[in-house]
Amino acid sequence: MSPTLTKILVTIGVIVTLGALGYMIYNQEMIKSQQATIQSSLIAQQTLVDGIVRSQSQYATAADLAKFASDNDINLKAIQANMKTLNDQLASINVITANSTGQNTTNVATTNTGPANPKPPIVTTTVACTGGTATCPNQDPFGYQLKQQNLALNEDFANIKVPIGTVGFSAWQQNPWDVQIAPRVYNVDTVVGVDANERQTFYNKFTVDVGGKTYDIPIAKATTEQQIPTASFSFWNPRLLMGVDGGVNIERLKGAVIPSISLGIMSYGQYKTTPTLSVLEVGIGADVVNKLPELVVTPVAWNVGKQFFAPFMNNTYLAPSVSVATDGTFTVSGGLRVGF
Repeated sequence: MSPTLTKILVTIGVIVTLGALGYMIYNQEMIKSQQATIQSSLIAQQTLVDGIVRSQSQYATAADLAKFASDNDINLKAIQANMKTLNDQLASINVITANSTGQNTTNVATTNTGPANPKPPIVTTTVACTGGTATCPNQDPFGYQLKQQNLALNEDFANIKVPIGTVGFSAWQQNPWDVQIAPRVYNVDTVVGVDANERQTFYNKFTVDVGGKTYDIPIAKATTEQQIPTASFSFWNPRLLMGVDGGVNIERLKGAVIPSISLGIMSYGQYKTTPTLSVLEVGIGADVVNKLPELVVTPVAWNVGKQFFAPFMNNTYLAPSVSVATDGTFTVSGGLRVGF
């Protein structure tokens, strides 16, 4: 085996070993980070203008999301089966609750009167009573035999009443009840916001349309649980990176400083826009010490900006690299990358 090939293999072996060790450490940190994210991700419910309510929202694990669906009688399996036909993935569940207060009243006055009795009774205070003529009590003191009595029906929400129909009672008919329930259209409008970390925020409005009028229904509770993104490999996630490396030319045993521009091919992390690891970067650079063009290969780069400085430097990477100069010499180095 040639000395040059031996050096290449040793260099690659060292880089792969360091990468594997770094990956194991990162994996443990990722688990801790997920738990911390869940605990600190709560966004409180907030009421805005015009009946708009921002949902309470937080990150959740897949198991938490399944329980949330079950607790709210959502057939999650049926939804996920349909999602597969669209190549979708479950991201979050938003549940809205509006409380109708209900009514239980007695001795309610007539709201208004309806059609008159076509054959109204003659109501006097002197009528024929059993055993002769005498002064007897008025048998219809409130006039219910004269006109249909109507009662307006409303559905009560907190500080608003929504008319839903009327009930009419005609005391002189064998079947005295008339019921008119208005057609209603219930609407839930939701606007979804997404931040830089793909965390979703839901803004909801609940309305009812009755008789050509729209009523804003107060939302008692709006809750969202979003599955915390899990880290995965993206085998095609091209990104442009600029950086500078410092190292040693192992042929010349001389220091090297190599500014470079590279194309990242793959990535690993929760988000494609700010991956935790940038995998397999290939680029060109120039060794300013030895004044030679270089082909720079970076097997893996760790996003230290996201880990320690986010959101100010969330695409800043620390990376080992190996480069080949135009004269055939190799340089092992490490440095920083900035992704775009």
